[in-house]
Amino acid sequence: MKPSFKITICDDSRLAQRQLSLAIKDWDAQVTFADNGADAITAIKNNQANLLFLDLNMPIMNGYQVLEQIRKEDLPTLVIVVSGDIQKKALKKVTDLGAIAFITKPISLNKLNAIVDDFGLSSQINIKPSTDKNSHDTVKKSNICPSQEERFQETANIAMGKTAERLSVLLDVFINLSVPKVNLITHSELYMVIKDSDDKDFTATISQGFVASGISGESILMVDKSGLPYISKILGFPSEINAELEKDILVYLAGLLSSSFIETYFQQIGIQHINQGIPSFIDFKGQLDHLLDERALQQMLSIEVTYKIPEYDIRCDLLLAFTLDSIEPMNQRSELFSWTL
Repeated sequence: MKPSFKITICDDSRLAQRQLSLAIKDWDAQVTFADNGADAITAIKNNQANLLFLDLNMPIMNGYQVLEQIRKEDLPTLVIVVSGDIQKKALKKVTDLGAIAFITKPISLNKLNAIVDDFGLSSQINIKPSTDKNSHDTVKKSNICPSQEERFQETANIAMGKTAERLSVLLDVFINLSVPKVNLITHSELYMVIKDSDDKDFTATISQGFVASGISGESILMVDKSGLPYISKILGFPSEINAELEKDILVYLAGLLSSSFIETYFQQIGIQHINQGIPSFIDFKGQLDHLLDERALQQMLSIEVTYKIPEYDIRCDLLLAFTLDSIEPMNQRSELFSWTL
């Protein structure tokens, strides 16, 4: 006999799906998965989601859009948001849209069980006593076997969320986040990405090198300068900015977004000490010619994230380019990540 209580886990990360399904393995419930918000809506309409675990940053249809549609159509489900986005404004936004709770990644099983109790769901789910001798707040990593790309992407997702929270608090605005992209790209492809950004008069490109524990690379922040007057005003400076103030604000943003992301990413794979270079502006006066030499086809690992402030039409694209020989130590360290629940 199939369990009567049905749960849908909606997340574009298969790793996050597996983590959460493992966390609720003692629940007497039928669990299905959705890779994006549109699939989640279909699951609800097909009576597969008495309870919906919902990520926020997804392709096709994000979590906010799902909550809006659930409210608009009065769809029968309870929603718990599970996200790496830890902005207080994100919490308020999803609560206002009807979510019953918000849990940050990586999730706490104790917190999850407390939410279930608070909303009177325990009797419906019929949680079985755990037979695990370990703490109820951890899971053996041998039970989860994510791919390299999944580990890198989910680690980036958490780093992106924590960085956004710092920016959100500083500017007192809500930050829209992208789905992190993990790819292998060539030096020449990186050149074209930066050149395309630099060719636009309203965009500034700032580079900052980093190295730690056999892992090295470069962070490249591309900022839409059209939003700088708003940022200047928020920071308490004149909205009419000169070249010197513009440069100072851009360097400040690079330090906040690039450095914060790098530090948070490395901390998750057990690295506390990182050497970071001084942010420098790329103006394409021969600075990137080395990307087009005999190593033009050599590959590197890229992780791309985007931060948007829709209220002020501000966009910042952050690209981390890791050297090819950094991939193996990153992979080994990410395999040791505890994936705490």
